[in-house]
Order: sequence, then structure tokens, then C-alpha cells
Amino acid sequence: MTDPSTDQQAPRIPGYLLDPRPVVIIGTLAWTIALLAQMLMDEVDMRTVILCGVGVGVGALGTLVYALQRRAVLRGSAGAQQGLDFDRS
Repeated sequence: MTDPSTDQQAPRIPGYLLDPRPVVIIGTLAWTIALLAQMLMDEVDMRTVILCGVGVGVGALGTLVYALQRRAVLRGSAGAQQGLDFDRS
């Protein structure tokens, strides 16, 4: 067993690694570029166009949900998701 008095605290994870915004933005932009590329092709398979459109839609919906949850956290709502105030001290 370890002695509790010698246990060290794990270092805090930097805020830039906790922020999901860059991942969501890059993913949504990638789906948007893929959608535009598919629509500009001569022979278009509608399944890939629909897939790319759904990818853009999921990214937009995820961004909306994240923005609403973060706004609730910053407002101090009691029922808000925890951990979205990573960049506040």
C-alpha cells in the first residue's frame, strides 16, 4: 500500500487540450470540403453526397449543443454539464 502522505497530485491537463472547439471545427470543415468536392465532380454518387451532408449536419448540431451547454455553464445554471469551464480560473 502507498502512504497517503507521499502521494503526489497528478498535474492539471492544459486548457488547450481540453477544448473541443478545434476538433469540431476541423472535422466540420473537412466534411464541408468533402461535400463541395463531391458536388463538383462530373460523375457524382449521391450516397457520398448524402454522407458528406450528414457529416456537416452532425458537426453543426454538435457545435450548437456544445455552445448551449457552455453558455449554461458560464451562466451558472445548476443543471449544466460540468467541466466546460476549463479556461476559467
